[in-house]
Amino acid sequence: MFYPKSIYENSPYLCFLISAYLLAFYDTWMVYASVGIFYFVGCFMLVQRSNYRRIDRYKGTLNSQQALPVLIYEYLPYVYAATAMILLLKTEQAILQFLALCLMIVALRNLLFRRNNRRKAKSLF
Repeated sequence: MFYPKSIYENSPYLCFLISAYLLAFYDTWMVYASVGIFYFVGCFMLVQRSNYRRIDRYKGTLNSQQALPVLIYEYLPYVYAATAMILLLKTEQAILQFLALCLMIVALRNLLFRRNNRRKAKSLF
């Protein structure tokens, strides 16, 4: 089954928006379970899409010098971002909100570096 490109490319971000909306406006355990499911589905789609589109040398080989297991490495920026969002939305303490800002910056940095490193370098020819 094929979806239009506009739907296919934006579906993980739609899952993130739904989870953020639910987290911001509702406060029950069932909603928290739904938030976790939507967020995990969005993360899973992005990680699988990234792995499928990779053009760097890594593509499926296990690097023995890597400090973290591949599964943890792939999802760690999303864990940072989720933790930051929960801290921002559910706490009033300034130090925790500052920690959330730091976590969000680290998550964005990791995702941008990862995106940059997984692309083929421009050649002169």
